Amino acid sequence: MEEQKIKCRKEGGIRFTISGSGIFLSVLISNVAGAGDITSVRIKGSRTGWLDMGRNWGQNWHINANLQNQALSFEVTSSDKMTVISYTVAPKDWRFGQTFEGKQFET
Repeated sequence: MEEQKIKCRKEGGIRFTISGSGIFLSVLISNVAGAGDITSVRIKGSRTGWLDMGRNWGQNWHINANLQNQALSFEVTSSDKMTVISYTVAPKDWRFGQTFEGKQFET
């Protein structure tokens, strides 16, 4: 029997839960539609360019960068090479432990 991928349907947008401390930022990405698995993530502060994030484990992505007091945008790419960019998902007064919702892959 041949394995077949089925696109996931999700309600609402991709969710970004921010944790960490100081310049260590960890983002758990959940509620991902489309192929459902993420292959790369980039983050952009309101005072930076796009920065590559590394995969920590599962769908936790991390970066060592001072992004506090900046609005955050995310670029998420899935295994089927689709990319979604969510601009200014987190406002500049975001705090560790908060979850924000961005755009969603088209299904």
